[in-house]
Amino acid sequence: MPPPVDSRRICGPEESFPVVEDASCVEIPQVLDKQFQRHDGRDMDAFRPVFLKCGTVAQASGSAYLEIGGTKLVCSVHGPRDTVRRRDFQLTGQLNAEVKFAPYACERRRGNHQADKEETDMSLILTQALEAAVILEKFPKAKVDVHIMVLEDSGGVLAACLTAASAALSNASIEMYDMVCGTSIGFTEDVALVDTSGTEEEGIRKDSDRKWSLLTLAVMPTSGEVVAMQQFGRTSSDRCSAVVKVGCEACLRVQQMQRQSLVAMVTA
Repeated sequence: MPPPVDSRRICGPEESFPVVEDASCVEIPQVLDKQFQRHDGRDMDAFRPVFLKCGTVAQASGSAYLEIGGTKLVCSVHGPRDTVRRRDFQLTGQLNAEVKFAPYACERRRGNHQADKEETDMSLILTQALEAAVILEKFPKAKVDVHIMVLEDSGGVLAACLTAASAALSNASIEMYDMVCGTSIGFTEDVALVDTSGTEEEGIRKDSDRKWSLLTLAVMPTSGEVVAMQQFGRTSSDRCSAVVKVGCEACLRVQQMQRQSLVAMVTA
């Protein structure tokens, strides 16, 4: 007697192949090429091509569009506006930041609705960095919302979010102690790569020797204050301090780019 057949189940073929690709066949990208140079030909302390334009979203109080290499995102600022619920009442203003990836931003398609762990962590770091720069006492009983949509992820997304959010807040005439500038640095004991690309970051995260580390900095360049920092990998405290100094110097160049974009918007 033949076994019972479940009509609701689609039986597969007798011969099949695994959907997941064999990990041993996947080539792990190298951070540097065989000549110990960056794959895109940049110097160790060079940035990718940068384009920043403020005032791109007409419905927002302030906005900024940023392209750095292949990474593209748009930031919009809404407020200050009164808090609706009484439990949100505070003598100082509130700042809320949200980072969202478009479904097509990465090689692997992302979800549309619920925020994943990466988006939640980036939103938290962005909020902490901006709260240190914005003068919250200037708008009591009110809140400012910062929304970032990442259109394409090609490395250095968190640093780009920090840079674009600061420019958008300035465009919205939100008073701040200083601009916030972000940069990402991949480093070992001997090498430091400023403004890491997507290929470099993938190589750092998959480094089997664990020689590479990845550091993202948020700096207020005028005061030299580090307002946020995120690190992946292990390193010594002395080497980390040296890399932070390199990042602060790189953020000075980012600040010049922010100022040029704001001046160009006003004089246009």
